[in-house]
Amino acid sequence: MIGLTVVVGYGDAALDVLRHLPLRFESPDVVVVDQDAIALTGALANGARVVRADGRDICALRHAGTEFAARVVVALPDDLDGLQVTMAARSLNRAATIVAAVRGPHNQSLFTRLGADEVFVRSRSA
Repeated sequence: MIGLTVVVGYGDAALDVLRHLPLRFESPDVVVVDQDAIALTGALANGARVVRADGRDICALRHAGTEFAARVVVALPDDLDGLQVTMAARSLNRAATIVAAVRGPHNQSLFTRLGADEVFVRSRSA
């Protein structure tokens, strides 16, 4: 495992989660997986590497280096999609810390049971 953080979905929720997580490395290695060109442009401007792909695609997660990541941040607009990515990321990397941002507080325990180590409940506007 390396000091890599894979972020699936790069919007306000992902940025909020990243702000609250301690990055233990002087110059953290971040790879963002998203389909939105504007989001990826923002990620590039913030020093991340990018993969333009659907984060629900396990091949995209592999391309981003999920198998070797220390941490995976899942911050998709839809909780069902986020849950799918959480389970896929956990299947690729049993040791990574998986942090998920969810919209529905009722989904918090489901994410935890299916692979997330930490779950942030975000507001509807995020």
